[in-house]
Amino acid sequence: GPTCQYCHMRGGHHNVQRLSTVYTSMGMSNADRGAPLWKEKRDTWASVCDDCHSPRFARENLQAMDEACKDAGLKYTETFKVAENLMLDGMGEPMPKDLAPD
Repeated sequence: GPTCQYCHMRGGHHNVQRLSTVYTSMGMSNADRGAPLWKEKRDTWASVCDDCHSPRFARENLQAMDEACKDAGLKYTETFKVAENLMLDGMGEPMPKDLAPD
């Protein structure tokens, strides 16, 4: 089977984010799945998959990736809310003055 580079570094490119449909300028958890940029990248990914797999394989696996990203976004939101509530309740420690926030 192909190596990671065959799909993720297509055409000798080393910028693996150029085809990313997850961490785009639209935002991970708020991506509009009908947005033109997202659709263009998704179509490109499907064509990469089609080199070795059926269109159904590409569609099902890309859909599974979408669901995993949606779940990850929900978990991130839940975790952020817990941290926010701890800070609002005075339970969290403020940022040390000698450290910059991430």
